[in-house]
Amino acid sequence: MTGALLGFGLREGMAARPFNAAAVLLLGNMARGVWGFVAGVSLVGELVIIASCVAAGAVCATLLQLIPADSRVRHSRLFAFVLAQVIAAAILLLLIVRAPDFVGGPPGGALSIGEGAVLSIIISIAYASGMGIAR
Repeated sequence: MTGALLGFGLREGMAARPFNAAAVLLLGNMARGVWGFVAGVSLVGELVIIASCVAAGAVCATLLQLIPADSRVRHSRLFAFVLAQVIAAAILLLLIVRAPDFVGGPPGGALSIGEGAVLSIIISIAYASGMGIAR
């Protein structure tokens, strides 16, 4: 995910912008309007992104464990992908509404809604692959 965010930022000429926009969720106005790399803001943004990915993965894993073993689906990777995609889409919608600095229309959003959708697919594929390896 970090690579995709870096690529989206580089395409716009501001590699650290997506990370700084994520930092707004934790730092508020202190991170708003920071476009270039500022260590305190950019690193906090990266930590916010990593923590949110770990939290979403933990929610998905917990939901998968709640399914009784005798009624589990035949294609567990596909089910894990669909579950992760639903959760990622819900998070994307929440970010569009609550964090327009991070995902939203121009000029404010660091990522477009399409880029957010691409990120949700990347996260879902990574999660399903990881769950397949873990089993």
